[in-house]
Parts: sequence; C-alpha cells; structure tokens
Amino acid sequence: MKKKFPIIVAYFSVGVALAGIVSYSAVQEAYRNRKIEAEVQSLQKQARDIQNENDSLSAKIAYFETPEFQEKIAKEKLNLQKPDENVIVVKPGAEQTQVPAVKVNGEKEIAVQIPNYKKWLNFFFKYN
Repeated sequence: MKKKFPIIVAYFSVGVALAGIVSYSAVQEAYRNRKIEAEVQSLQKQARDIQNENDSLSAKIAYFETPEFQEKIAKEKLNLQKPDENVIVVKPGAEQTQVPAVKVNGEKEIAVQIPNYKKWLNFFFKYN
C-alpha cells in the first residue's frame, strides 16, 4: 500500500496541473471571446452610423435634384427670374426709420414715436 500512495499523489498532482492548464486556457479564450464581441458591436455601431449618414446624404442629393431647389438656387445665386415674374429689390436699412428726439424743458431728449398715419402722409404728401 505504501507504493500506491506516491503514485496516487503523482496522478493527483498531474490532474490538478492539467485542470489548471485547461482552466487557464478557458479563461484566456473567454477573455478573447469578449474582446472580439466588443469589437464586433463597435463595428456594428459604426456601420449603423455610416448607414444613417449615407441615408441622410441620399436624402440631400434627392432634394438637390428637385426642380424647386434648382429654381431657388437660380434665383438666389444667379439672380435669375421666370419670364412672368416681377422682382422687387429692398435695400438694407430702408425699413428702419429714425425717431425724432424732442427736448422737454431743456433738460433731456425724449424719443417721440410718430403715428403711422403721419408717416403715410409724409410718404405721399411730404406732410409734417
């Protein structure tokens, strides 16, 4: 019986070593698998983002090819107009009117708002 004890201990030691090696390999494989899954998910997210951007660009291209957009650009950038269209040019600052200031008791100036009817009279008849 004494001869069997060292053999059993040797088998047990070899078994523990093999179990350790297998466990270590399994842990490494699980880590590698998680790493690959994370990379796959990252690439899938990137693919979805690119697809969304692609869809957005396709929609913009479709809009740019519409006659309404082409007409708008022709009017804005090239100053073109349709044959039956009248164009009115409004200069910047034309809509701003100055409010006259009136001195009260010689102290300080107060801005007085002119009523609209007087503005119209001034416009048509130069009435003050």
